Amino acid sequence: MEEDSRFDPNDFYRKSLKKSLTEEEREMRNKLKIYILSILTSLFLLLLGARAFYLNWLQKPVRYDRNIYAKEAAERLRNYPKIQFNYGLNAWARQDPEAAARFFRQAVSKDVLFLDSWLRLAEAEATLGRKEKAIQILTYTIDRTRNVSRWKWPQMLLARDLGMEDVIYRNANYLLSRGVFEQDTLHFLHTHLGGNASDVVAILEPGYLKVYLEWLMNWSMTEESLTVWQVMNKISTTDKDTALRYANFLLNNKRIVAAMDLWKQYNGYDGLTNPGFENDITGKGFDWRHWGENDGNWELKRVNDENSEGGYALRITFNGRENISFYHFYQIFTVDQLEKYRLTYAWKSQGISTDKTPFIEIYSYNNDGLYMAGPMIADTQGWSEVSLEFDVPEGCRAAVVRLCRQPSNRFDSKIRGSLWLDDFRLEKIKTDSLQSSSKISTAGFQPGALQNKNLYENTR
Repeated sequence: MEEDSRFDPNDFYRKSLKKSLTEEEREMRNKLKIYILSILTSLFLLLLGARAFYLNWLQKPVRYDRNIYAKEAAERLRNYPKIQFNYGLNAWARQDPEAAARFFRQAVSKDVLFLDSWLRLAEAEATLGRKEKAIQILTYTIDRTRNVSRWKWPQMLLARDLGMEDVIYRNANYLLSRGVFEQDTLHFLHTHLGGNASDVVAILEPGYLKVYLEWLMNWSMTEESLTVWQVMNKISTTDKDTALRYANFLLNNKRIVAAMDLWKQYNGYDGLTNPGFENDITGKGFDWRHWGENDGNWELKRVNDENSEGGYALRITFNGRENISFYHFYQIFTVDQLEKYRLTYAWKSQGISTDKTPFIEIYSYNNDGLYMAGPMIADTQGWSEVSLEFDVPEGCRAAVVRLCRQPSNRFDSKIRGSLWLDDFRLEKIKTDSLQSSSKISTAGFQPGALQNKNLYENTR
């Protein structure tokens, strides 16, 4: 018993060796399994890639737009919805709606969410006289795209052909709410409703009236825009920027009274706007306007160090590069017909060259019959006031005050130097009878002011 319990080194070695071989064998078996699994995976991926290559090769005509529109090819590729859709488009282009409908139907049978094909199928069905089926298909697409912009436009076009007015109006408002196809949508609505702005306003949600107004302004539809503006004002107060832009639009289209009513309501000016240049020049509506400064021949700037009254004056500097014809700075203002007015302004100059120096002129904005030119300014002079009295002819609703300069015929014709303008004032003169002549009141009058009335047609 004691001998059996004794430690036997040989026996321990044999058992250890057997255990070691078992672990090596197990490790080799695991490596073999991994190797076989890798081979199988590679084969599977290879087969999958070959299948994908084959399927993509069949769709190569779709990708490169090289479809061979043959009956055999259509049948062979009947399980590919995109290819069937292209075949349908080809049949539609060949004016074969029956074949087109068959291809579109095959496409949606393979891809029930292929909405482009559904819509084309509805169009084909409508062409074939199956209106009820077309309406059902269109309704199906609408139910699945209620909050999707992508198909709203083609749905709207199809709804027009099917007489589904509610779909047109709902989709139009949706597109406008997303800022998608804004111009196209408004043009579609306007033409669909016969150009009747009242009908368009009736179906638009209030928040999109401003967009419609801007569209009408872009197309210079003055009468229609007035209709929209009246409705907008009844609903809520329009923001100042939109109102002043609309006033500018009305003025440019000779709707002087309506433009001035808006200008007074939102800007507070009556008569001349920004007469002392205390505010920035907007170049819109009844404010001062200027253009052509980029040519580099002159520079216009509000300054606060040399003014006649208030805090600012306007300085115009001529750079002596050209013998320019200057008519680039002006303002439109309203007047009452058959009334007499006095325009007063202050100005000064420094180093104005040539015999043709700048002067102020007044003329009618919306018809003929009013024109007068004041004196030219001296080459160098301090602040002085000039008053121009003029009679407004019948039918005249607005006039223009403009700074001008005629080209010189002398050798030293390139104008340089600076002049300052400030403190414009317009007042109506009470008179018993309308005078037939205009009056200029100024000290140091210089003859030779512009008499060529054709120049004032260049006002922009």
